[in-house]
Amino acid sequence: MLIEKSTRRYPTSFFKAALYSLLIALVRPCAFAEAPPFKDGDRVCFIGDSITHQAHYHTQILLFYATRFPLMRLEAWNCGLAGDTAAGSVRRYAWDIAPRKPTVATVMLGMNDVGRHLYASDTSGPQVEAQRQRAIDANIANLEKLASLLSKDGTRIIFITPSLFDQTGQQTTESLTGVNDALKACGEGARKLAAQYGAGLVDLNGPMAALNAAGQAKDPAFTIVGEDRVHPGPVGHLVMAYLFLRAQGLAPTVADMRIDAARCAVLAQGNCEIGQLALADGALSFTCFEKALPFPVDSANEQALELVPLTAELNQETLQIAGLPGGGYDVLIDGQPALETTAAALEGGINLATNKVTPQYRQAQTVQRLLAERAVVEGRKLRTFAQIEHLFFADLKARSPEIEQRLLEERLTEMRKTSNIWNNYRVGVIESYRTLIPEKAALESQSADLFRAAHTANKPQPHRYVIRPTRRAP
Repeated sequence: MLIEKSTRRYPTSFFKAALYSLLIALVRPCAFAEAPPFKDGDRVCFIGDSITHQAHYHTQILLFYATRFPLMRLEAWNCGLAGDTAAGSVRRYAWDIAPRKPTVATVMLGMNDVGRHLYASDTSGPQVEAQRQRAIDANIANLEKLASLLSKDGTRIIFITPSLFDQTGQQTTESLTGVNDALKACGEGARKLAAQYGAGLVDLNGPMAALNAAGQAKDPAFTIVGEDRVHPGPVGHLVMAYLFLRAQGLAPTVADMRIDAARCAVLAQGNCEIGQLALADGALSFTCFEKALPFPVDSANEQALELVPLTAELNQETLQIAGLPGGGYDVLIDGQPALETTAAALEGGINLATNKVTPQYRQAQTVQRLLAERAVVEGRKLRTFAQIEHLFFADLKARSPEIEQRLLEERLTEMRKTSNIWNNYRVGVIESYRTLIPEKAALESQSADLFRAAHTANKPQPHRYVIRPTRRAP
């Protein structure tokens, strides 16, 4: 299936501290940027299989860039294709990837390369072992071919080790023990290619496997992946985005506002500009132009924050006020209540990045909505045309609408004779394609418009802050 969301619930408190320590230990060594950050003017292609085609993890990456670097000019495309392999990506390079003229390409392939059927419980023996090894070797060889094509076109490459196949969970689907070990081997091949090509590398499999093991040690029903053991849900995709962004060595600061109220003085203003600072009738007021927006997390994936320290390491909008008399305080932004707190809490510093009622957070949610809408247009609609081209048309020597439709009709007839998951899926793709043909140009315009709108809506605005003693009702 292309889209599969996990129905498993993640724990909100148990083993949280252990997981944080584990992830910090796993990711901290990547802080020197194993995968260099995107740059102004970059054109990014996210290449992969259905996990990339789903458009979740890389939409979160693009959301981070849109909110953290609102002046950065960035273009990006979903170049994932459900069911694809490294060999398939090589075959479609000339018509699906190269025309985008990417300056950067991320590459995550392997889930379909390793031959998951070779790990079924009824398969074993030297012949099967040889087939398994050939599948791994083919993945690495074709990754090298893809890297060569990208490198010749001057594209910077970021290899991503394949995401986790959960072979230890309690899902009802067969465990296929050994699949994730094969994916690790593919990941090691990608690591060597990264060194060979001077490319970036992001390890997803190792940290995801560690998270899964820690969770299942406490609760055997835990999984960071979905029921099919392959496709993460929104929570898993946000974990993947976190690991990618941390590997890029990005700093946590959205804005850093530090003020001494007693002296009415600005102590620090990181990634922001503070002005009109005044203290009157016990209330401190100032304006602040923050040069970034907080990273918004919605209800579908917020449980990822229980699994990885995204907030602590990537999403800090600090408000720190020293020198206030003790007691309770209200924080108002643009005249609207944002927070009830205390002088002691303000002196210690408060992170506003997770406060969903601030105007800057609501602005970030607008950016989030626009990019999510664009992801649907790209992933569920426009990529259908690439699927049809890849599955049925790429090898045609003669092309015309009549030839293409006749071919699809022949294939539909063949596939409907044998009902199985793959044939049924491809029948659905053809039916979607036929529905979408009249809309193709409009969908391409809609995708571009939504991306443009997100990068217009992301421009920060100045805000007026008032920190005043709490007003008690008489």
